[in-house]
Amino acid sequence: MCAGRRDRLAEHLAHAAERFGVRPEGDLVRGDFDRTLAVRTSGPAWLRVTAQRPEWTTEEFWDGIASATGSPFDEIPMPRHLATTQWADGGYVVRADLVTYVDRRAVGSGLVLRRDADLPGAWWDALRAGLAPLRRATGTRRAVLRPDVLRSSLLASFGVEIDPGRLDWEVAHGDLHFGNLTAPGLTILDWETWGWAPAGYDAAVLACSAVLRPDVAARVRAELPVPPTYSGAVARLAAADKYLSLVRLGRHPDVAVPLRRQAEAVLREGLVA
Repeated sequence: MCAGRRDRLAEHLAHAAERFGVRPEGDLVRGDFDRTLAVRTSGPAWLRVTAQRPEWTTEEFWDGIASATGSPFDEIPMPRHLATTQWADGGYVVRADLVTYVDRRAVGSGLVLRRDADLPGAWWDALRAGLAPLRRATGTRRAVLRPDVLRSSLLASFGVEIDPGRLDWEVAHGDLHFGNLTAPGLTILDWETWGWAPAGYDAAVLACSAVLRPDVAARVRAELPVPPTYSGAVARLAAADKYLSLVRLGRHPDVAVPLRRQAEAVLREGLVA
């Protein structure tokens, strides 16, 4: 990303801190593709800013953090939303969200787990219990994956024609990788993209995030099994496609071969033929 955008995001972050009356106190943390910038602040709290063209501010990712509040989210171990502010700047809309600070380390350092993670049974129990309340968040219209986009992307990536009308849908976190899960105490981070997805999608994404650590991926599949159904097969393909789309952008090229093999195995099962 160009240095100019980085500089502008840094200016937006400082301006947001002034608006909220907080003081930056930690190192800057840049999101993927420099789309976001965040920092620990006084409070303590966590301040995150992004700047997008107006046409992108109606998409699901724009208000996910602020909308993940109240019931049933108050039963989930996650950061709590404190405040939001936004303003226009040179053809962009800037949004800043302030949430409670989580003083715990994530299991992984990013989208792909690159070290072993020996997580106890109690941690997996907490993860299942933490995700369970999402099944009651059925009043939302937010979507992790929209049926038309899902259909076209799986056709382009795997040559398979799916029928969205056959899918079982559930509300999902939407980006459940090990960089968004803390241990030993569990907090589920980054609720930017939550919404409807094929049943099993969160579990499938978490398994894909551990594709370079087969033992961890096997543990994910054992603790969070994806249903052996049409919807489950589509969820597994969609999760693989999520990561393969990053490969096409030049990110994490080493996951391409194992994820392609996983997708081929799903297709051989014949559930989506």
